[in-house]
Amino acid sequence: MLFLRSLRLRLLTLILVPLLVVSTAVMIWQYRQSAQSAQIVFEQKLSIMALAVFRDLLATEGENLSPVTKALFEEASGVRFFYHVKGPDGSFVTGYSSPPRRPPEITLEVKQPVFFQSSHRGKPVQVVQLLERAEIDGLGGDVIVSVWQDLEQRKRFTVGLLIQGMVIAGLLVLTASLVVVFGIRIGLRPLESIEEAILRRTGTDLGPIRRQVPVEVNQIVRRLTTLFAEVTAAQEEKDRFISNAAHQLRNPIAGIQSLAEVTQDARTLTEAKQRNSELIAASRQLAHLTEQLLSYERLHSISANLAPVRLDGFLENVARKMADRILGTGLDFAFDPGSGDAEIKADPVLLEQALVNIIDNAMRHGGQAMTMIKISSHVDRAGLMVRITNDGAPIPAEAHDRLFERFEQGAQPAAGGAGLGLAIVNEICVMHGGSVAVDEGATGFVIWLPMIRSERRKDPLDVAT
Repeated sequence: MLFLRSLRLRLLTLILVPLLVVSTAVMIWQYRQSAQSAQIVFEQKLSIMALAVFRDLLATEGENLSPVTKALFEEASGVRFFYHVKGPDGSFVTGYSSPPRRPPEITLEVKQPVFFQSSHRGKPVQVVQLLERAEIDGLGGDVIVSVWQDLEQRKRFTVGLLIQGMVIAGLLVLTASLVVVFGIRIGLRPLESIEEAILRRTGTDLGPIRRQVPVEVNQIVRRLTTLFAEVTAAQEEKDRFISNAAHQLRNPIAGIQSLAEVTQDARTLTEAKQRNSELIAASRQLAHLTEQLLSYERLHSISANLAPVRLDGFLENVARKMADRILGTGLDFAFDPGSGDAEIKADPVLLEQALVNIIDNAMRHGGQAMTMIKISSHVDRAGLMVRITNDGAPIPAEAHDRLFERFEQGAQPAAGGAGLGLAIVNEICVMHGGSVAVDEGATGFVIWLPMIRSERRKDPLDVAT
């Protein structure tokens, strides 16, 4: 778990473990090379000694090896060595008796030194034997010179080379480790700087990170800065919403409180009923305002459940639901479908809420002169247009740009309105990939929605033709 959580530990492991593996492999290779080198060196020494013994034997006509030559050899080899010379007749000439035995599978050839391992006095030794033809004491024939040394010397030489290689490799690994440790520490300083910058942020201060960052983490920091900006914007929007909602709720609540107090102080039953009716109307307006506030806020926490919907069929169902309410107020109501079998991807519940909000907005703001409301549809560009118009008071031109903002109303705000109905319509249209705008040709609004299929119904007369 610590390996997964610590970037430093992961970097150290990923760098040092391969380095240690390679170093171990190098040490093993160094040991083998040292053993081979020691064997070659000692075999060369033994060959030189055997040849020197033979030459010295010829020079002294069979006498023992001169003390000077022997001392010189021992000083050069660093260890005591033994030798044995067998004469032409197979007799002992000089040196040490009982030389190590040569394995039977090894044969001697003239002037070709032969190396093998044997034992002498219970210790393993390296032996070289040299076959030469010479004349000693008047006898001519084959002379065999044997020279051997204890293998312990070669082992010490091999271990010495190994230790030397290990010390060098260890120093290299230690140096590389220090370089890696300090390199990682220095290399991670930009991340520490970013961490410090993040730790300085608070819930009320989520400003952008303006530190110089490495290219490898630039995208992360950029995304983090973007998220900070989005969170800050969301907090500011939430604060504005709460402030505006509190302002919108304050007056209705104060009005209800005043009506309740007046109703309590009514002198007659008739006056009390009248005040109670006003109190109920004010309560309904407050409930409507609260429902709009909750609807608008709910739109930011849900996603539209989009499915293919035939637009004209959907509009017909909405028109049927709203007909009684519109006609009950004395207004005329018309529905003019014009998109045929064209389909859109829509969430029927949300889209119906958008249409109802526009109709409700018309009934609140249309004025006394309004006599009718009309819903129509037609194909336009790569989408479908839904127009909801009326013949009431026109929408002021200066209000066109701000009507779809929260808590914004027209030039003459309606009683009980909160300025959220059209804002909810705009949010729903955006969720459907569409848009809403003020109808420039009439009093009302136009909704544009992307189309997914359009088929023109064929008239029976056309078929007959």
